Amino acid sequence: MTKVVAAKNTQTDRCHRCGGLMLEERVFEIGSTDWRCVSCGERIDPVILAHRRKDLARVEAEKLFAGKGKARLN
Repeated sequence: MTKVVAAKNTQTDRCHRCGGLMLEERVFEIGSTDWRCVSCGERIDPVILAHRRKDLARVEAEKLFAGKGKARLN
């Protein structure tokens, strides 16, 4: 069972995928607070955010090394 709480007026209250309203949703089974888009159903949780930060760091590192003759990191 989940409880839906209205989101605060921040940049995180809009979905990056469709621009819809993101609501904060408490997931009692795992004890976390996630974000869910009411329009497209996109879900954001701490694990998804950690993976996105990791992927972003890799892309930035590849951009730095691409100028030095290395197209990709191993």
